[in-house]
Amino acid sequence: MAAKHLHSDKIKMALHGAAKNGHQALRISLPNGIDLRSTDGAEIFMQWAKENGLVVEWYSRVATVEDGRQASGFDVEISWKSPDPSRAS
Repeated sequence: MAAKHLHSDKIKMALHGAAKNGHQALRISLPNGIDLRSTDGAEIFMQWAKENGLVVEWYSRVATVEDGRQASGFDVEISWKSPDPSRAS
């Protein structure tokens, strides 16, 4: 499940679009209140983010699932610093 929602190529495209639009963060909503934080896929994703200078935070939320139940889960927010314009060459 984590591999599907936290796939680095999918995230790269979303990050590129967000940065292109002037944003410094991107929140990825995970479906049905799932909690992927302790999965192997999340660990791989976190390592990839760290290697690429990204900051990852998990935010708790309550989601309404298809059958109407309320389920706690987590979304992931990825942030980055804008390049310092004073350092442009």
